[in-house]
Amino acid sequence: MPRYHFLQLDVFTRRPFGGNQLAVFTDARGLTTEQMQSLAREMNFSETTFVLPPTLPEAVKKVRIFTPAMEMPMAGHPTVGTTAALVQYGMAQPANGSLVLELGIGAVQVDIDNRASGLPFVWMNHRMPQFSPVFASRSAVAEALGIEPDEVRADLPLEVVSTGVPFLFVPLASLEAIGRACSEAGALARLFEGGELANVALFTTQVVDPAARFHARMYAPHLAGIVEDPATGSMAAPFGAYAAKHGLIPAGPLVTFLIEQGLEMRRPSQIHVEVGRQDESFTSLRIGGDSVIVGEGDIFWE
Repeated sequence: MPRYHFLQLDVFTRRPFGGNQLAVFTDARGLTTEQMQSLAREMNFSETTFVLPPTLPEAVKKVRIFTPAMEMPMAGHPTVGTTAALVQYGMAQPANGSLVLELGIGAVQVDIDNRASGLPFVWMNHRMPQFSPVFASRSAVAEALGIEPDEVRADLPLEVVSTGVPFLFVPLASLEAIGRACSEAGALARLFEGGELANVALFTTQVVDPAARFHARMYAPHLAGIVEDPATGSMAAPFGAYAAKHGLIPAGPLVTFLIEQGLEMRRPSQIHVEVGRQDESFTSLRIGGDSVIVGEGDIFWE
């Protein structure tokens, strides 16, 4: 009976049982796409990754990423956590502090900062952002989220930004408002009638941790079957671009800041974001974080 080994990690945290859960199947050779999807449903985390030999010459591994409902072309916490595990266990060797993974969107560079103890801190490089207009009104967004229209800030736009996965960014006025916001698949799907679906990312400049600059939540029940995600790296990079474009972070050639997420789920997470700019153009976008291994085991497949 074939068995497939997996590691269980918490990502974007240095403390067990915080951050975002991740299962990493370290050698997925022999599994079909349908079997990978079944295993992702069985694990029932936001994402599960499956490590395979690469098909691109520059990549050290191919990584396929699945939610319980679908395969993703890329995602942040699975890339960060999978990289940390592969490096920690000697299954991938960085060259000059970096390596390349093959994801659904193609080759992605990750940068590794080895620590004296624990798993390495991993930075994931993102593509340059794409901005799209939003056709939903503030009142419609507020109604979908179960909050009042005046709790959606009028001085910042509702805007979809993508570095591989699209997110609708919704600026809220307070921690109290973001704490009451609801995630309901039908209501969120109706916001995108006539257009492309996007994940919904809520943020406020009010924070719990003084080290953080933004407090965020992410909903995708209408798209990926995720009612709420405790830490979303694929959201953090396009949010960095949104924040820079609209003056929410200082101007400068290289700016870093911290997003706190997952507090409402009792899974506190910290996502580091780095934004590189020259004049009005973006030169780099990276998101990074810590990971911790909390378990491992084998799945049997008849």
